[in-house]
Amino acid sequence: MKLNPLPENATTSQDNLITEKILWLPIRNKKQVNIEIDKLKAAGISKLKVGVDCIEFNTKKGIKGYDWLIPVLAENFDLELCFDNFPKKTIRGRVPKCMLPEIVEHFIFCHGAHFDSIQLCRQSLDRVQHTEEENIFAEAIVFAATWAKYLGKKVCLGKIQAADFEWISKLVSTRFFSHIDYIEIDKEVGGAKSSNTKFYERALRSLFQAKGVDTEIRYSQLTSNNLELSPRGIAC
Repeated sequence: MKLNPLPENATTSQDNLITEKILWLPIRNKKQVNIEIDKLKAAGISKLKVGVDCIEFNTKKGIKGYDWLIPVLAENFDLELCFDNFPKKTIRGRVPKCMLPEIVEHFIFCHGAHFDSIQLCRQSLDRVQHTEEENIFAEAIVFAATWAKYLGKKVCLGKIQAADFEWISKLVSTRFFSHIDYIEIDKEVGGAKSSNTKFYERALRSLFQAKGVDTEIRYSQLTSNNLELSPRGIAC
C-alpha cells in the first residue's frame, strides 16, 4: 500500500479531522507507522479516517497487523475505520478466510471500544446490472452495514457515484437507510463531472426527502489516485 498520510489537497476541519482522504498505513512496517504517528501528532491531528484493506486482512500477517495498529492509533486519535477492497467469492481460486461482514465483525468485537463509526466503500466491481430476482440484502456491503448498526456503530456508505442511483433507490424502498447515518459521494472535480456530481446530490436529496430518509449526504475526495490497495490475490 502507498502511504499518504497528509496528501497535498487534504483539509483539516476545526477539530483537526482529515476530511478529504482516507489514511492508509503500512501495517507490516511498525517502525514506519510509528514515524507517521509522530508526524500526525506534530501536525495537531486528533481524528483519522483509517483505511482497512480487506484483501490485506486476509493475508497471513494481515489480521495481526491490524490488531496491532488499531489500539496503537487509538492511543492518540479518534478513529473512523474505512473498509475497502473487499474479497469476492474467491481470490485466485481460493476461498478467503473472511468476507466483509466477518471482517467488520472482527474489528467491532476486538476493537470496538476504539471507534464509533465505520465507512463501507462501494466497490467498482459491484456496479453491474442485477436481476430483479436477486436479494439486495445478500450483498456483502448491505449485510455488513446492517450488522454493524445492530452492534452499535455509526455507518457510512462511501465512494458513492452517480452510477449507484438505481442501487440506492432500491435500498431506499427497503428501509435499509434506517441503518445508515451518512453516505459519502465521490467528489468529481472540473467541468461536466462536477456538474454531474452536483445534479446527483440534488437527486439524492430529493429522493431522501420524498421517502422520509434522514441519512446525511457528504462529499469525499476521490481516492484512486493516492491509494494503492492490495491486488486481488492472497499474499503471505
